[in-house]
Amino acid sequence: MKVLLKNIELINSEEGNCQKCDILITDGIIEKIGEVKKYSKDTDVIDAGDLVCTPGFYDMHVHFREPGQTHKEDLFTGSLSAMNGGFTGVLCMPNTSPALDNVNLINTLKTKTADYLVDIDFTACVSKNREGKELTNILSLKDAGVVAFTDDGSPVENTELLRRAFEYTSQCDSLIVQHAEDMTLSNGGVMNEGYYSTSQGLRGIPISSETSIVARDIEICRHIKGARYHLQHVSCADSVELIRNAKKVNTKKFLKYTTEVCPHHFILTDKATEGFNTNAKMNPPLRTEKDIEAILEGLRDDTIDVICTDHAPHSEPEKSLTFDKAPFGIIGLETCLGLTYTYLVKTGIISIHKMIEKLSDNPRKILNLKPVKIIEGEKANLTVLNLNKQWIVDKFKFLSKSKNTPFDGYKLTCQPFAVINNDKIFYSEL
Repeated sequence: MKVLLKNIELINSEEGNCQKCDILITDGIIEKIGEVKKYSKDTDVIDAGDLVCTPGFYDMHVHFREPGQTHKEDLFTGSLSAMNGGFTGVLCMPNTSPALDNVNLINTLKTKTADYLVDIDFTACVSKNREGKELTNILSLKDAGVVAFTDDGSPVENTELLRRAFEYTSQCDSLIVQHAEDMTLSNGGVMNEGYYSTSQGLRGIPISSETSIVARDIEICRHIKGARYHLQHVSCADSVELIRNAKKVNTKKFLKYTTEVCPHHFILTDKATEGFNTNAKMNPPLRTEKDIEAILEGLRDDTIDVICTDHAPHSEPEKSLTFDKAPFGIIGLETCLGLTYTYLVKTGIISIHKMIEKLSDNPRKILNLKPVKIIEGEKANLTVLNLNKQWIVDKFKFLSKSKNTPFDGYKLTCQPFAVINNDKIFYSEL
């Protein structure tokens, strides 16, 4: 593959690090950055006057449903969705059927995805079959290439099991990625406990179901040297404050406590569930304006390290069930960049450089993955954006098998144009 990005604006995460240049890519390697006058006739030349180039974006929280529920999504269609949305890497969660709890299954999936444009990494279960009773073989799974451990979809509720999991992951420089939910407090709830759950006659999920687990986890992690803890899809103000305080107390240089947030949790409130809208049903649930304000402040002051999607595909028949019976979750790969730019960068919450940091640099740093460097001689791992392009979300242009999004019809700014990685290029169809 030979590609020339002509007169493109190159933006990295460092403030002020922008330049207009040509980028010549040959056989997947950045051959030249600067003015390129000579190139072969078989080079794909992209007139990039209105485009910007960033390090390839990485979503560290996706569900590609393979094995077991491939009617919703599979590794191939999930990778198409990621490319269409501007991502060159993703981290798959292990709540498949069977669950990702053994080396043979991890090896099979890694072999299947080895030639994809999208770098697909895998988590493995903390406990066998995500049952919370017996630890998986964490050290062997790490040797097989697993980059983090989680029972996502469920919490690791057993305190002793969690403590031993921290001890093992600290030995292999990995981390625990926690879905923080006390299931006894959630008690079958289907949305945030508050005005809208009461008015619609639905069982609510209290904030304490999340914060009680976060507080406990931080305390356990604090006492284990080398242990690292990553809180998934933070949803409420108190959890942000718990992580902020934990970071202040931690004097170590490595990332002991980190967290992520999804666009739906910094844009939508539980009001979106009115009319029993199942595309506003997710876990953790949409909370309140107060929680959004705290999340935005957490993004401003870097308490929140990562923006991800929790891409959770479900079929239309499943999401068409009554609210209490419909599954939790929405898709997000093909709307994330537009939503993040429109609701965070255009509003001044974070800069474009911080957006790149939270969508590219930090996920890879937390997971101990190789950083993306846009310099001559390095592998080309790039996201190309039409930064000022206004577009309307049309779920029928998504390449995911599923269409369960609450953002259909939203008018956004910043549209993915293309991704380049692993000596391949893909042009977005959004």
